[in-house]
Amino acid sequence: MKWQVQSKAPSAFLEKFPEYSPLITQLLYNRGLKTQKQIDEFFNPDYHEDFHDPYLLKGMKKAVKRIFKAVKKKEKVCVYGDFDADGICASTLLYLAFKKIGLENVESYIPDREKENHGLNENSIKKLAQKGIKLIVTVDCASTDFKEVKLANSIGLDIIITDHHQVGEKNPKVLALINPWQKDDPYPFKELSGTGVAYKLAWALLSFEKKEIEEPLKKWLLDLVALATVADVMPIIGENRTLVKYGLGVLAQTQILGLQELMKVSRVEPEITQSSINGEAPSTNLNTTTLGFTLGPRLNAASRMGHANIAFSLLTTQDQKKAEELALTLNQKNTERQKVTAIIFKEYMADIEDFDLEIFFQGRPSWSVGLLGLVASKIREKYYRPVIAYTEIGNIIHASCRTIPEFDLMEMIKKAKHLMDDAGGHKASAGFRAQKENLDEIKSIFKEFALEKLKDQELVPVLKIDTELFLNDIGWPNYDQIQKFDPFGKNNLEPRFLIKGLEINDLRTVGKNDKHLKMNLICFDGDRARNLKGIGFNLGEKEGGLKKGDSIDVVFEFILNQWNGTRELELKIIDIKLSKL
Repeated sequence: MKWQVQSKAPSAFLEKFPEYSPLITQLLYNRGLKTQKQIDEFFNPDYHEDFHDPYLLKGMKKAVKRIFKAVKKKEKVCVYGDFDADGICASTLLYLAFKKIGLENVESYIPDREKENHGLNENSIKKLAQKGIKLIVTVDCASTDFKEVKLANSIGLDIIITDHHQVGEKNPKVLALINPWQKDDPYPFKELSGTGVAYKLAWALLSFEKKEIEEPLKKWLLDLVALATVADVMPIIGENRTLVKYGLGVLAQTQILGLQELMKVSRVEPEITQSSINGEAPSTNLNTTTLGFTLGPRLNAASRMGHANIAFSLLTTQDQKKAEELALTLNQKNTERQKVTAIIFKEYMADIEDFDLEIFFQGRPSWSVGLLGLVASKIREKYYRPVIAYTEIGNIIHASCRTIPEFDLMEMIKKAKHLMDDAGGHKASAGFRAQKENLDEIKSIFKEFALEKLKDQELVPVLKIDTELFLNDIGWPNYDQIQKFDPFGKNNLEPRFLIKGLEINDLRTVGKNDKHLKMNLICFDGDRARNLKGIGFNLGEKEGGLKKGDSIDVVFEFILNQWNGTRELELKIIDIKLSKL
């Protein structure tokens, strides 16, 4: 792994913001926050000031008008979502909002991950039409579903698309398309999650004729928005930062029974540590780790190990006992998901014949389609390569793709799209389906493209470091100031620091299978020295190359260790190297 310390902020920038310490100013500079307005919005996100008007989104007025027509005419309406955590949260949010504005005949449809794949499909459209559905509102999908929209139009169904995925040069001919990425859309923040876009529609609906319920419900829906934004790995900057900041406070006191029970089975005990005084987001012990690594995976486990309807039912039920049962079911499915993912990971590794290839492309018919993306991500993290993992269902290949920053998946997929039944996704995460007979040709095209793009590049992950610290920097004042950067996430990672010349006083492996590395270290500064404790999660394998007395350089994040009412500042070790003489 290559270490890269960020460039130092210019002295003029440091002098521009004397109210902040040099360390905090450097962190602001690293995150591109270079004006007073940007910094104020970052440190003090405001519910009333930092949310953009939903009517800035193209298609919003048409969508609102059509939905209230459905209310007036008592039409049957379907919220059509995706099966991941973002799609489930978006479906729940819009379903609840529709109920609140008086839509009596509203239902949800989430396709089967294995049988139907993402987005609209012809069979589901026909079934919904037979049930008397007059309006379909999609969430987190369908921006490029031309064929399916054409079918819906031909049988008298109106379609409103809400989505956050990239659009093409042309759009499907729908009644309204709400997607901040569409051409000439004036909405100033493009990085909303699918649930974030659905929230904007809900906001517009609740503000239209129901002003007495607008504010309370708008706020109580933010737990779903925050959860989806983090689970879908959206950037925690701009409007998303405000959504997540307030959403964490809402989640700590959520009114959704399913989320209450899901936190219980996940051993999450939410609490408000500081109430809102002047309208600011309340402080809570919950954070983005809770959302991204505890709750999100459990919601995703529904479709990975069964059907997403389990998760949707959990989030919409008003029955306490049912919520308890569904939360336990999801928890069990998540445990099962972890075990099966580990098996597929080992099999994928065993199938790789050449670890020096620019791209890895492996599959087996026995692999679960719902776990392919997870496996591809793990392989990519381990070997820093674009990775495709696929399975076979009948004569159809289902593939998930994950990549590194230097390589654009969508650019690669375009080269072979003529051989695929469908494909979609983002630059970093994508998927496709194709006939089995086309697999070898697709592989050949992908490998040729990867060779062309990556042959002259050093495929080594880069560990970005905010700045180097010294003995005087390790203390509570800096730790407390760094916490103001929370919530952390994509584009606002928890600050990482370099400290050189630490002496190992003691080290040992801990945890199951000795996965983790625990260390006692001595930090020197001239004649002064101080003992520091460090823990390197999943770094147990490095123990063999280290010994007591070695001088090491460490990249770390601050970590708080609390017990019996006391707290101790420790180092969460990200990587280690022997110090150069």
